[in-house]
Amino acid sequence: MDLRPVLPTALACALTALLALSSAHAGEIAPAQSNDDLSNPHRGFLLWGTTVGADGGLPDNYYGASIYQIYLPWREVETADEQYDWDSFEQRHLAPILAEDPNATFVLRPVADYPDSVGNNIHHYYDSEQPERDYPKFLGQAPLNIPGRVYTSCGGDGPGVAPDYNTPAMREQLQQFVRAFARRYDGDPRITAVHVGLLGFWGEWHTSGCASYEPDATTRALVRDAYTSAFTQTPLHTRYARASDVGGAAFGFSEDFFPSFTAMCNAYSPKLKRCDDTGWWNLEWGYRNEVPAARENWRLNPIGGESPYADQKKLWTDRTADIVKLVRDYHFTWLGPAGQHETTGTAAFRAKLLSIKRALGYEFTVRRVNWADQTVAGATLPVTLSIENTGVAPLYQVYQAELHWLDASGTLRAKSALDYPLTGLLPGAPHSQAVQASVPATLAPGRYTLKLALADSWPGRRGIAPQNMGRDSAGRLSLGAVDVVAAR
Repeated sequence: MDLRPVLPTALACALTALLALSSAHAGEIAPAQSNDDLSNPHRGFLLWGTTVGADGGLPDNYYGASIYQIYLPWREVETADEQYDWDSFEQRHLAPILAEDPNATFVLRPVADYPDSVGNNIHHYYDSEQPERDYPKFLGQAPLNIPGRVYTSCGGDGPGVAPDYNTPAMREQLQQFVRAFARRYDGDPRITAVHVGLLGFWGEWHTSGCASYEPDATTRALVRDAYTSAFTQTPLHTRYARASDVGGAAFGFSEDFFPSFTAMCNAYSPKLKRCDDTGWWNLEWGYRNEVPAARENWRLNPIGGESPYADQKKLWTDRTADIVKLVRDYHFTWLGPAGQHETTGTAAFRAKLLSIKRALGYEFTVRRVNWADQTVAGATLPVTLSIENTGVAPLYQVYQAELHWLDASGTLRAKSALDYPLTGLLPGAPHSQAVQASVPATLAPGRYTLKLALADSWPGRRGIAPQNMGRDSAGRLSLGAVDVVAAR
């Protein structure tokens, strides 16, 4: 008696068909790298978005930017203790941008004290009482009774109201807010990154000019740890590479005085404008003296920066090669919202800005794709995919490599996800990986055109266009043909 297991008929037929195809010719493509300007998501230039809903209209966008920085005033969101109005915040700040730019993503920075918030229109939605105060009123009332310091000028910045960050009650409220913030936004695909913010002027963890208002090291460490515990998916970055601000966290950094506080001043000749490398406010100084291990944090979380002064902005076009070198050496993913990209100019001016844009963040160049040129509906298609990150930093968000199956009329008939790691792919040599693409059983026999898509995890949003020749209008890379046969 034959005791061998009997395969179901359909499976046996599929296996027979696959064995027959095992020696089939393979399709292959090694597409050329392109030099065109690609405005891919979560990288490039950053735009000011905080007051779009209040002022009306998006900022000038000369270079295809799609990331917007939004300051999130604590007062505007937490209307009473542990009562949060996130929906209204989004309707006021995110919705007006998304209505005009559906592909927009955001860098969110919560703030408790934005000096001169009235002059910058940050106060627009809480104009009725003490508009200079950016933290909730209930913090100063019983039973919390957290003191606030009204100031006219701190080192020339102001007016404003600084809460006492260092009381036990305030420390607990800060951590409570971070947990609520993460419950709403951790893993949200619209968010490019969260700036940990919340402490100090502009959420930058300092109160320069009013040292007695500073959040102390204990407060900074508690807030730091609250962020690392609460946010497990969305990228995080902070202002300074300072031990109490970073500790063992893998925060990225926001160099908000770029390029003056980025590298050691003697690295460039002549010295960069306003350069100061004498303390922790300088990124390189922090790497050397405060948190040496944080030099590698760019592998996990993004580095960004902006140039607030006219002479700093001018360096972008006067010394473009030096700016590009800084971007590459420190693995910047974005620059802005303040910077030379806020203006346009001659063709030569634009070429310099586009060279900086091209240097920022990730860039995916497909080096080679191999696939069997015949397969069986309901089976799998062997694919070897080789992609090189030819940029300076990883992609920190979740995207999916997909095969799209188009029929002879060009109609999309199916999609197959590929288990290929786009997120975290470091710059350097191509990453080659053999994967199995599921062949939808619904595909009718016939010849199909394959296209490679790097798709957003949120359906309907723009994917990533590879830096290759041969893309279609949707940013997909055309591969070649495959014949689908019915299982026998």
